[in-house]
Amino acid sequence: MDVARLAGVSQKTVSRVMNDEPYVSADVRRRVLAAAEELGYRSNNAARALASGRTRSIGVVTLGTALYGPASLLMGVERAVRDTGYALRVVNTMEGERAGIAGAVDSLLDQGVDGIVISEPIDEADGADLSARVDVPVLVLGAPPPFAAPHVVTAGIVSSQMARAATEHLLELGHTTVHHLAGPQRWYSARD
Repeated sequence: MDVARLAGVSQKTVSRVMNDEPYVSADVRRRVLAAAEELGYRSNNAARALASGRTRSIGVVTLGTALYGPASLLMGVERAVRDTGYALRVVNTMEGERAGIAGAVDSLLDQGVDGIVISEPIDEADGADLSARVDVPVLVLGAPPPFAAPHVVTAGIVSSQMARAATEHLLELGHTTVHHLAGPQRWYSARD
């Protein structure tokens, strides 16, 4: 109520500004934001989630964040998520962990995330069946895993084509030997 009083507007107008809704003039928006800053207002995301049914958070399941590739991918996902005004919640899975991806997905669903990203590398030993448990959109980054669920979309690259192009380029430069190092063969991305 203090923000509304200081800005000289209704509580509904403050709500519209704080939720970045349209139908508020630039002058009114500026006054509300200035009043909120002056009063040290912080939005209550828990209250917003209760009212809207959405947490404005995206969950990420990843294995191997200590490795350069997965860590770089995670940083890119985080940047994209933040740019849209969402928060990121990360669950790391451990190699050989029984709960694996399914347990991580359950943990994120318990936190009420609005969507889930499953990031490379994906261990074949973790053939999680997400069909019965997932009711939010899921994006799998990397090689297609054996996940079957209506909300699962896969996006990735064909590593074998990239490796072929790099090898051909090195051979064209006159190199006679090309070595390739890959991750464990149980990782889908290491097989190509």
